Amino acid sequence: MQRQTSPGMVEVNVNDSSDVDHALTEAIKAIRDAAIRHQTGIMVTRVAPGRYIVRAHPAVPFGLTRQQHE
Repeated sequence: MQRQTSPGMVEVNVNDSSDVDHALTEAIKAIRDAAIRHQTGIMVTRVAPGRYIVRAHPAVPFGLTRQQHE
């Protein structure tokens, strides 16, 4: 399950760990246009079990996707 929070950010919530990869892949696809438009990379942040924030992020070089855990 995903919730678009802004053109450059998506919140991803999953209940089953088997859904994480697919949900994050779809979220990254949704953010790709914003990252290209702003010439940034994409940051995937795990904020809680089953909860992720995927966003275009200026600290990530253009063309890369990075992950971090909070």
